[in-house]
Amino acid sequence: MKKRQITKIAALGLVVAMLTGCGSQAGDSGQTGTVESSAEASGGASAKEDTSSEAASSQASEGGDQEIPTISIGLRAGNSYVQSCPDINTDEHVLAFEERLGVDLNITLIQHDGFTEKLGMMLAQGDFPDVISGDMPYTAVMSGAIENGLFMPLDDLLEEYGPNLMAQVPANVWDELRGPDGHIYAIGDFMTNTARRCTVIRKDLLDQLELEIPVTLDDYYNVLKAFKEAGVKYPFIGREKFKYSETFFAAYGVVPTTWQLNEEGQVVPAYILPEMKEALAFYKKLYDEGLIDAESLTNNGTVRDQKAAAGDVGMMVVNISAAPGYNIALQENLPDAEWVCVASPENPNGGKHGYAAFTPTANVHYINAKCENPEEIVKFFDSLLEPDEELQRFLTYGVEGEFYTLNQDGSVNFEVPTYSPNPFDVIPQFLRRVKDAGIDRATLTAMQGGPEAIEYYDTKAKDDILSYIQPINLQSIVSHPELSVEEDKQELFINYASKVMIGTESLDNFDKFVQEWMDRGGTEVIAEATEQYNNGTAKIRE
Repeated sequence: MKKRQITKIAALGLVVAMLTGCGSQAGDSGQTGTVESSAEASGGASAKEDTSSEAASSQASEGGDQEIPTISIGLRAGNSYVQSCPDINTDEHVLAFEERLGVDLNITLIQHDGFTEKLGMMLAQGDFPDVISGDMPYTAVMSGAIENGLFMPLDDLLEEYGPNLMAQVPANVWDELRGPDGHIYAIGDFMTNTARRCTVIRKDLLDQLELEIPVTLDDYYNVLKAFKEAGVKYPFIGREKFKYSETFFAAYGVVPTTWQLNEEGQVVPAYILPEMKEALAFYKKLYDEGLIDAESLTNNGTVRDQKAAAGDVGMMVVNISAAPGYNIALQENLPDAEWVCVASPENPNGGKHGYAAFTPTANVHYINAKCENPEEIVKFFDSLLEPDEELQRFLTYGVEGEFYTLNQDGSVNFEVPTYSPNPFDVIPQFLRRVKDAGIDRATLTAMQGGPEAIEYYDTKAKDDILSYIQPINLQSIVSHPELSVEEDKQELFINYASKVMIGTESLDNFDKFVQEWMDRGGTEVIAEATEQYNNGTAKIRE
């Protein structure tokens, strides 16, 4: 790893560079909210160029040359603003981040679409940066790279150079980041609450019809029926391949993307359990009575969202953190309308119910085994968790004066940008690689309906989490991908369930579907998954 020297001239040059990044702020201002902060008052906002000038001048005035580490880093380009930059390394927000953190990042972008395949090619060629974003250590590509010695074990480095990481990242997250040999190989974000999705329902319609928030499956049915009678075009709406449609699978504890124990103690896909037949019967009932959008099996995200924003939808499934955004879109057409988060229906059989727990970490990074100064990388990640109010405010809101200002009492005035693409997420999301990533509290607090979504996430959502077993890299599915349990890949199940819902396949053929799944290789899949569960290889999500 090389070092970069910052001289007075370079420091002044940095100020100029920060004013000529890849994008500039444009468009209307967004929703404004006040976020409480115990930071000392700064006497109001200062322009971002003034902030940068102060930082550069301070550094230059310290005298002499100052060395900062240069880190080459490969990051997933999932942000639309980042992808629009001709050169992300010259963007003013990246330069401000580097200045504040005391690091020189040489960023290589890995495109979001086909990320795993692109990552695999980079690793196979052996030419990749000092640190690189990746999938979980137990996935096929990453576990293979670990076994081939491409990444550095981090246990000793974390112990010596990562005090904040070791103190703040939960132990179960570190367990997720271990390789086959038991060593830690990655550093990532973490989620102290694994709640992810929820049902949202039109509260204004409930109030208009004098209905309570539904709790039981019968309550849900009666609400949807009342919505239809009141003229709601799509009482419930789903997305293609049953994505974001699992409210009533959740009621029976059989979310199709999960693995559960059957009565014999075997690990099986939830979609072959007997309760799935009951759940499909309920979906068919909704379809037959016009209580679910007939195009739910083909709606992509954009189409569904357009229908919801038009005010034509009464109930749907979203990520909890996205609920306020759906309110903003809806209220542009119906100012008095309101989405609220509610839990999945109680299980009519008295069993467990809920939305599938999310993984405790997802955004992870590996250090190249050939890296010369890996301690600098660990120190960089560790600095992101430094308990310094000014630093954490910068990492949360970005450059003062661009998206936020400080009040005399230390509270933050934060404006959520409404134009796209916008640069706000460059610092809080794209560059802030280690954080509690469960929900974006800063942004939500400043949005209408955001505090309510946070409250739901912190309270009721915790009781609406469906625990499950996650087998790892099942080789028995490689040759039979149609048996997959992964979202978007459940070919055999989706084919059968779709036909049942629209009435071209009999629900009475459920046992026949299960037998076909078993005959195509499901017996071997169950045996392998159960063995992993028994020997502790499989993950437990809860």
